[in-house]
Amino acid sequence: MFVPKSADADEGEGYLLALVGRCDQMRHDLVVLDALDIAAGPIATVKIPFRLRYGFHGTWVPAGELGK
Repeated sequence: MFVPKSADADEGEGYLLALVGRCDQMRHDLVVLDALDIAAGPIATVKIPFRLRYGFHGTWVPAGELGK
């Protein structure tokens, strides 16, 4: 999920929220990433002490790969 940094933020300026399954620990994390610097890793991690149902599926690919 994308959340803009502010109401008047430039395109892409904001945060990505993603669930990360920790199957070996039977729980999930919610990670918050800077949408303009994903490679830097999470700027925040919320540890959810239980396992959530998987309901969102998707694939992230570079824009150049979409036409192949």
